[in-house]
Amino acid sequence: MSLSKRLLKSAFTQSVLSYLLASYIRLVMLTNRKEFHIHPAAAGLMRGEGNAIFAFWHGRMMLLPAINPPRKMHVLISEHRDGKLISQVIGHFDQDTIVGSTSKGGTDAVRNIVRLLKKGDNVSITPDGPRGPNQQATIGIATVARLARKPVMPVTFSASKHKRMRSWDRFMVAKPFGRIVFCIGEPIMVEEADEAARAAIETAMNDLVEKADAL
Repeated sequence: MSLSKRLLKSAFTQSVLSYLLASYIRLVMLTNRKEFHIHPAAAGLMRGEGNAIFAFWHGRMMLLPAINPPRKMHVLISEHRDGKLISQVIGHFDQDTIVGSTSKGGTDAVRNIVRLLKKGDNVSITPDGPRGPNQQATIGIATVARLARKPVMPVTFSASKHKRMRSWDRFMVAKPFGRIVFCIGEPIMVEEADEAARAAIETAMNDLVEKADAL
């Protein structure tokens, strides 16, 4: 098979797979009872009265397309081989993607994120992606928040019926006909992109995961 035919077949396969994955997410959302626990300080941002950096762990990203405030959402994805598929899945929910990483300051991705945030759009970031360690934030998210002067808003979900994958992030796959809890935490303003800010974001995100699982 020629290279062009292999590429075409691969693109077609990814297109079909992304549609199936998006359909499964919609099925899960349709058949589960849903609860939203939103911190009072985050309510305005969820109504589109401002924009923010939505921070969620890599292992809890499956249902995050369902959290879609009125303002445009852009999701940061890596250049990893799964990035293109994730981008296509997100596209089914009218969300855009930014390709790159926040782990290296001064990259095009960081500049694009800051530009979009200053424009007034929302950006979603997985601070432990694409390779971990699991639920440990990198300094990149604090750097972006300081440059853009926008808050970091921890977001997560938990599902009563789910499967945990054996991947590095213990990816949670929610199943139909259960109960899903979405938690949106208190927005965090970053004054200095230092270890204290990074640790504060990480702690807030992990506390929110514990809350969602407990609920």
